[in-house]
Amino acid sequence: MTEVSEKRWKVSITHLYDMGPRETVFFIDEIAELDEIIEHGPDWNAMLDCRVTYNGRNYPENSTVEQIAAAG
Repeated sequence: MTEVSEKRWKVSITHLYDMGPRETVFFIDEIAELDEIIEHGPDWNAMLDCRVTYNGRNYPENSTVEQIAAAG
């Protein structure tokens, strides 16, 4: 299931806590915002995973780089 947000990027960060892994999800517009999230979040030494995925599309899902360049 895709989460709905107006932001361009979805960031999923998993940290290990005493009770086990916990995932936190953020939505950001610019990759540069990731620095603030990681630097001010829980200690990165307890980070298990950090995934950044594109949260929206302006072109059909199977569009190639060449098709998008030709359309622009």
